[in-house]
Amino acid sequence: MDYNIDRLPIRRLEKSDRQLVIEFFDQMGEESASFFNRTRGSGNEKRTLDYLDDKKPDHIFWAAVDETEDGPKMAGYVFIWDKDSKVPWLGIAVAEAWKGRHLGRRLIATVREYCESIGCGGILLTTAQNNFRGQGLYERCGFERLGVDPHGEYLYLLRFPNK
Repeated sequence: MDYNIDRLPIRRLEKSDRQLVIEFFDQMGEESASFFNRTRGSGNEKRTLDYLDDKKPDHIFWAAVDETEDGPKMAGYVFIWDKDSKVPWLGIAVAEAWKGRHLGRRLIATVREYCESIGCGGILLTTAQNNFRGQGLYERCGFERLGVDPHGEYLYLLRFPNK
Protein backbone atom coordinates (compact mmCIF):
# COMPACT_ATOMS: atom_id res chain seq x y z
CA MET A 1 0.00 0.00 0.00
CA ASP A 2 1.31 3.44 -0.98
CA TYR A 3 0.70 5.84 1.91
CA ASN A 4 1.56 9.01 -0.03
CA ILE A 5 -1.14 11.43 1.10
CA ASP A 6 -0.35 13.88 -1.68
CA ARG A 7 -1.69 11.46 -4.29
CA LEU A 8 -4.77 10.58 -2.30
CA PRO A 9 -7.88 12.33 -3.66
CA ILE A 10 -10.32 13.96 -1.25
CA ARG A 11 -13.85 14.26 -2.61
CA ARG A 12 -17.43 14.60 -1.45
CA LEU A 13 -19.10 11.42 -0.25
CA GLU A 14 -21.72 10.08 -2.65
CA LYS A 15 -24.67 7.72 -2.26
CA SER A 16 -22.65 5.01 -4.03
CA ASP A 17 -20.08 5.15 -1.18
CA ARG A 18 -22.33 3.34 1.29
CA GLN A 19 -20.24 0.14 1.34
CA LEU A 20 -17.02 2.16 1.73
CA VAL A 21 -18.52 3.86 4.79
CA ILE A 22 -19.60 0.55 6.35
CA GLU A 23 -16.15 -0.96 5.75
CA PHE A 24 -14.50 2.16 7.19
CA PHE A 25 -16.40 1.83 10.45
CA ASP A 26 -15.78 -1.94 10.51
CA GLN A 27 -11.99 -1.40 10.44
CA MET A 28 -12.08 1.17 13.23
CA GLY A 29 -9.98 0.17 16.21
CA GLU A 30 -11.25 0.22 19.78
CA GLU A 31 -9.66 3.58 20.63
CA SER A 32 -11.01 5.31 17.51
CA ALA A 33 -14.45 3.82 18.00
CA SER A 34 -14.50 5.00 21.60
CA PHE A 35 -13.82 8.57 20.47
CA PHE A 36 -15.83 8.65 17.26
CA ASN A 37 -18.48 5.93 17.16
CA ARG A 38 -19.23 4.84 20.68
CA THR A 39 -22.11 2.51 19.81
CA ARG A 40 -21.96 0.29 16.70
CA GLY A 41 -24.63 1.31 14.21
CA SER A 42 -25.24 4.67 15.86
CA GLY A 43 -23.27 7.82 16.46
CA ASN A 44 -21.18 9.03 13.56
CA GLU A 45 -21.73 5.86 11.54
CA LYS A 46 -25.48 6.44 11.61
CA ARG A 47 -24.98 10.15 10.93
CA THR A 48 -22.94 9.30 7.81
CA LEU A 49 -25.38 6.70 6.50
CA ASP A 50 -28.26 9.12 7.15
CA TYR A 51 -26.40 11.73 5.07
CA LEU A 52 -26.15 9.24 2.20
CA ASP A 53 -29.93 8.72 2.54
CA ASP A 54 -30.55 12.50 2.29
CA LYS A 55 -31.56 12.72 5.96
CA LYS A 56 -28.84 15.22 6.93
CA PRO A 57 -29.28 18.24 4.63
CA ASP A 58 -27.30 20.46 7.02
CA HIS A 59 -24.17 18.26 6.64
CA ILE A 60 -21.39 17.91 4.07
CA PHE A 61 -19.03 14.91 4.03
CA TRP A 62 -15.69 14.50 2.25
CA ALA A 63 -13.70 11.27 1.97
CA ALA A 64 -10.09 10.44 1.17
CA VAL A 65 -10.38 7.33 -0.97
CA ASP A 66 -7.43 5.03 -1.58
CA GLU A 67 -7.52 2.95 -4.77
CA THR A 68 -6.06 -0.36 -3.60
CA GLU A 69 -5.54 -3.69 -5.38
CA ASP A 70 -8.65 -4.87 -3.52
CA GLY A 71 -10.69 -1.90 -4.69
CA PRO A 72 -11.39 1.50 -3.14
CA LYS A 73 -11.01 1.98 0.62
CA MET A 74 -11.73 5.07 2.70
CA ALA A 75 -8.51 6.30 4.25
CA GLY A 76 -10.36 8.93 6.24
CA TYR A 77 -13.21 11.35 6.18
CA VAL A 78 -14.27 14.71 7.49
CA PHE A 79 -17.61 16.44 7.76
CA ILE A 80 -19.33 19.57 8.91
CA TRP A 81 -22.83 20.09 10.21
CA ASP A 82 -24.78 23.28 10.65
CA LYS A 83 -23.16 23.99 7.29
CA ASP A 84 -25.13 27.19 6.76
CA SER A 85 -24.06 28.75 10.05
CA LYS A 86 -21.17 31.15 10.48
CA VAL A 87 -19.35 28.56 12.61
CA PRO A 88 -20.16 24.97 11.57
CA TRP A 89 -19.13 21.91 13.59
CA LEU A 90 -16.45 19.50 12.38
CA GLY A 91 -16.03 15.75 12.73
CA ILE A 92 -13.05 13.75 11.45
CA ALA A 93 -11.78 10.17 11.48
CA VAL A 94 -8.76 8.49 9.89
CA ALA A 95 -8.47 4.77 9.11
CA GLU A 96 -6.09 2.85 11.36
CA ALA A 97 -3.64 2.16 8.50
CA TRP A 98 -3.40 5.86 7.65
CA LYS A 99 -2.83 7.28 11.12
CA GLY A 100 0.39 9.20 11.65
CA ARG A 101 0.76 10.14 7.98
CA HIS A 102 -0.74 13.67 8.23
CA LEU A 103 -3.96 12.78 6.44
CA GLY A 104 -5.92 14.49 9.23
CA ARG A 105 -4.20 17.78 8.33
CA ARG A 106 -5.26 17.44 4.70
CA LEU A 107 -8.84 16.58 5.66
CA ILE A 108 -9.08 19.58 7.98
CA ALA A 109 -7.51 21.80 5.30
CA THR A 110 -10.25 20.66 2.88
CA VAL A 111 -12.98 21.76 5.29
CA ARG A 112 -11.18 24.95 6.21
CA GLU A 113 -10.81 25.94 2.55
CA TYR A 114 -14.49 25.23 1.93
CA CYS A 115 -15.68 27.13 5.01
CA GLU A 116 -13.49 30.14 4.31
CA SER A 117 -14.67 30.20 0.68
CA ILE A 118 -18.32 30.54 1.76
CA GLY A 119 -17.63 33.21 4.38
CA CYS A 120 -17.71 31.26 7.62
CA GLY A 121 -16.10 32.82 10.68
CA GLY A 122 -14.54 29.60 11.94
CA ILE A 123 -15.07 25.94 12.79
CA LEU A 124 -16.02 24.28 16.10
CA LEU A 125 -15.39 20.76 17.34
CA THR A 126 -15.42 18.75 20.53
CA THR A 127 -13.19 15.84 21.43
CA ALA A 128 -12.73 13.45 24.32
CA GLN A 129 -10.37 14.68 27.02
CA ASN A 130 -8.23 11.56 26.55
CA ASN A 131 -8.02 11.91 22.74
CA PHE A 132 -4.45 13.21 22.88
CA ARG A 133 -3.68 12.41 19.24
CA GLY A 134 -6.74 14.37 18.08
CA GLN A 135 -5.96 17.30 20.37
CA GLY A 136 -2.45 17.52 18.93
CA LEU A 137 -3.84 17.51 15.39
CA TYR A 138 -6.39 20.22 16.14
CA GLU A 139 -3.86 22.45 17.85
CA ARG A 140 -1.33 22.01 15.00
CA CYS A 141 -4.11 23.03 12.59
CA GLY A 142 -4.73 26.25 14.55
CA PHE A 143 -7.67 25.29 16.76
CA GLU A 144 -7.80 26.88 20.21
CA ARG A 145 -9.10 24.93 23.20
CA LEU A 146 -11.84 27.03 24.79
CA GLY A 147 -12.76 24.80 27.70
CA VAL A 148 -15.04 21.87 28.47
CA ASP A 149 -18.49 21.46 26.92
CA PRO A 150 -21.55 20.30 28.93
CA HIS A 151 -20.82 16.64 27.95
CA GLY A 152 -17.32 16.76 29.43
CA GLU A 153 -15.46 17.02 26.12
CA TYR A 154 -12.94 19.69 25.18
CA LEU A 155 -14.38 22.43 22.99
CA TYR A 156 -12.12 23.75 20.22
CA LEU A 157 -12.52 26.73 17.88
CA LEU A 158 -10.64 27.63 14.73
CA ARG A 159 -11.18 31.33 13.98
CA PHE A 160 -10.79 32.71 10.46
CA PRO A 161 -9.34 36.16 9.92
CA ASN A 162 -11.74 38.91 8.85
CA LYS A 163 -11.44 39.67 5.18
